[in-house]
Amino acid sequence: MRKVLSLFVQIFGMLLPSGAKRFLFSLALGWKVGEGTKIGFSIILCPNVRIGSNSRIGHFNIFRDLKILQIGDETEILNFNHFMARIEDGWPAAFSIGSNSLVTSHHFFDCGGRVRIGNLCCVGGRDSQFWTHSLALRPNGTRQIDWRELVIADRCYLGARATLVYCQIPSDSVVGAGAVVTKDFSAEGSGLLLAGNPAQVKKRFDGPLIVADTK
Repeated sequence: MRKVLSLFVQIFGMLLPSGAKRFLFSLALGWKVGEGTKIGFSIILCPNVRIGSNSRIGHFNIFRDLKILQIGDETEILNFNHFMARIEDGWPAAFSIGSNSLVTSHHFFDCGGRVRIGNLCCVGGRDSQFWTHSLALRPNGTRQIDWRELVIADRCYLGARATLVYCQIPSDSVVGAGAVVTKDFSAEGSGLLLAGNPAQVKKRFDGPLIVADTK
């Protein structure tokens, strides 16, 4: 019933100007949305929504079955992105992204085990995938589905068509286009270029990575 109410309120809110839409979502759904933030023709099926100031969610994004959605200040999520979570007891089902970050269009996020993206990050290009759960067979032949956290630290850039599987990316790093990242690289220190399948450290950067502003 709560999902139906949320969907009805959001569809009605699409017809309203940004200020009225923020007020409606706060009053009817309990969301916290900062001043200056704009939400386009997107659907957010999530009971706990916190969005900072001057951020933007574009059109035709779907946030499905999340428990927690957190977006920092001045962050943009463009168009046609899909954020989904499994309906499992005890799973975090959360997506968070920091301030001054950017997610471009046509990306897929499995948020069942929690996706965390830091400040000043850019998910660039298109068609990247982010996975936080795995399927294994027990010795007795039954299935076991496990969740893990996927973490991208501050000031990272991810190229097009990258696949990240419950991994950890240290700060000031670049994930090359088409890379398949399947492990925790945080012990390698900051400033890495990760590329290949499976991804390996191809280069180390000196100093903080400056992510170009592509907004």
